Amino acid sequence: MSSSPPDRKGQPISKAGNRLLRTTLVRAADNARRQDPQLARLYWIQMVERGKDHLGAICVVAAHLAERAWVVMNRGRPYVVCDTDGTPVTAAQAKAIIAHHWTVPEEVRRRRRSKKGRPLNKSCKDMCMALTAQRGDPPPRRPVLAGEPSPSGHPSHTLDHPSSIGNQARTSR
Repeated sequence: MSSSPPDRKGQPISKAGNRLLRTTLVRAADNARRQDPQLARLYWIQMVERGKDHLGAICVVAAHLAERAWVVMNRGRPYVVCDTDGTPVTAAQAKAIIAHHWTVPEEVRRRRRSKKGRPLNKSCKDMCMALTAQRGDPPPRRPVLAGEPSPSGHPSHTLDHPSSIGNQARTSR
């Protein structure tokens, strides 16, 4: 039995799941918000009223879309696009409703965009270290212990001397 509650409605998308599924849901949510007035309204609320950026708002829409997909599969009924009051609408009507009511103003979009042109708050040294770590540079070499062959096959320095740390056997030299 799981320790988490069975109903997780309204919870954010967890990063514990499949990365490809999460990415697919986020991309699908970006398209769905342009075609479904209910999802467009949800995106608008996140952007305009709650102050989220595009990705944050899309993640909320993706969570709702995942829940809807589950309900559609569970009930075995087709997905029906509806207006915000629940009445079914055609694709053309849905686009007109979104354009008229749920389009995020350009001014809000500008404020929510990432600040690519702004200077970074961290020092250059910190940023260089962060970039180096992101590139996947190999980890620093670890010291080789006594009795352990070196990876290259060449003789190596061991930690077996009086100032070494830990419980290591002393070897005669």
